[in-house]
Amino acid sequence: MTIIYFILMLGIIIFVHEFGHLIVAKLFNVYVSEFALGFGPKLWSKKGKETTYSLRAIPLGGFNGMVENEETPLAFDEEGNPTEILRVPKERTLYGVAIWKRILILLAGTFFNLLLAVFVFILIFQINGFINEYPAPYIDSVTSGSPAEIAGLQAGDLITKIEYTNGDVVIPETFYDIIVANQSNTDPMTIYIERAGQEMVYVVTPKLTENNQYLIGISCGPLVQKELTFWSAIPTGIEYTFDTIKLTLSGIVGLFTGRTGLDSLGGTIAIYEYTKEAASYGLVSLLSLMGSLSISVGLMNQLPLAIFDGGKVVMAIIELITGKRMNEKVEMAINYFALAVIMLLFVFVTYQDITKFFG
Repeated sequence: MTIIYFILMLGIIIFVHEFGHLIVAKLFNVYVSEFALGFGPKLWSKKGKETTYSLRAIPLGGFNGMVENEETPLAFDEEGNPTEILRVPKERTLYGVAIWKRILILLAGTFFNLLLAVFVFILIFQINGFINEYPAPYIDSVTSGSPAEIAGLQAGDLITKIEYTNGDVVIPETFYDIIVANQSNTDPMTIYIERAGQEMVYVVTPKLTENNQYLIGISCGPLVQKELTFWSAIPTGIEYTFDTIKLTLSGIVGLFTGRTGLDSLGGTIAIYEYTKEAASYGLVSLLSLMGSLSISVGLMNQLPLAIFDGGKVVMAIIELITGKRMNEKVEMAINYFALAVIMLLFVFVTYQDITKFFG
């Protein structure tokens, strides 16, 4: 059953992403030649008024065939010469509409992924009927021999502020704020605590554990269970979505700043294994994974690499500033470079997944 859950989960996430692009593109009257779920040979297709809707054999992606130029070859002969050309008015092409409209089309996929996450997390809290809330930022226990113990932190200390070497300052309201702030930090941090009415300051350097996590060795007290009604689950789900977005963004930023190692990345194999594990815990766990993955897919698509939506947004902004589109040869070279980077990263992540899950 894992493979079915895996395909369904990825299929829903990809469908929602591409559907977002489709809806906004059609809203701005951009010609979409095909809306496809999957890649490779067509398994099923249906021709609409002008868009062909298709299901393809490889369920690991999808695309919108938004027409970019006034003349687009659709078929070729054996020598590579076009035998069928689609002709579309310039104002109906992706590069013919106003730049701000193009940017909104490119952002729509991510926006719909985040909407899916909101829906999923609201549903989870409605099913559960409760939420586990983190307690105040008191240290409940300190791991023996950990950086926190060596620095001098003790159980019962109230953490009032944390300063990081990059200039970030966190004043935690709950212990969860500390977890989020520390999750991708590898550098020394200055921790302000209150003990017996006195303020004390400690410098703590995270230590790499066997699970490839940088931890300082403190934990909080038991979580507090709060009952939820059908309606109170809605703002709770929305808030949880934003917390997950913050956590995901922190991890992505950490990849570029070096605070998060590349070994934290996971590919298709990792997602499959996580699906298998989540399925063993039931529907709620699967839904939680889908919500988190939807956020990750949406945000990763906004990375400033040319083949991603984010890269195209950057190009559109440059075009908006300069008043002209980037030279097509230069744009193509940037696309090829970005594709090469992604392929190398894909190979690296796949190798890492194989060694991690299969020894």
